[in-house]
Amino acid sequence: MRKILLFVMIISSFTIALAQQSAEELPNFRKNDILIDPFWLIGGAYINFSYERLISSGTGVGANLLLGAGENDEFTQVSPFVRSYFGNKYASGFFLEGFVPITVDREGFYNDGNGVTQVTRTTGGIGFGVGFKWLAKKRMVFEISGGVARRVFGERGGLTPITGKGMIGVGIKL
Repeated sequence: MRKILLFVMIISSFTIALAQQSAEELPNFRKNDILIDPFWLIGGAYINFSYERLISSGTGVGANLLLGAGENDEFTQVSPFVRSYFGNKYASGFFLEGFVPITVDREGFYNDGNGVTQVTRTTGGIGFGVGFKWLAKKRMVFEISGGVARRVFGERGGLTPITGKGMIGVGIKL
């Protein structure tokens, strides 16, 4: 019985030692993707930025930040997300994601009798998105994605119950 137990322990230790290779130990795998969407900046005066931390070949977590610029500076949206990749390469190809958009919209000013106050509405929701990520040979990453969410908490006021996010991004892999 001792010999069988010793044999199982030795085999288990080899299996565990081989399974300990992670993305941190393998130099060819990236760990982070940073992207920016130039189309939002040109077309709508928004800064659309995305960061993703890759957990495994099929999973990543991150956040998308959409900041209004210029005349749209009253709008900000942060959307943490979790992605599941279905491509053949490490964390690339077609993906599905779940995200939680948190939106801050400053609508304007009103006089409540005690002075002028700015109306700020903060909402949160739950959403679903799809996309595709391509990797270039050097350090470039390209992404096209979009998603839609329903606002489920917060005072919406005149805001629609639906929000979303989109990205036609160019970035680097680290």
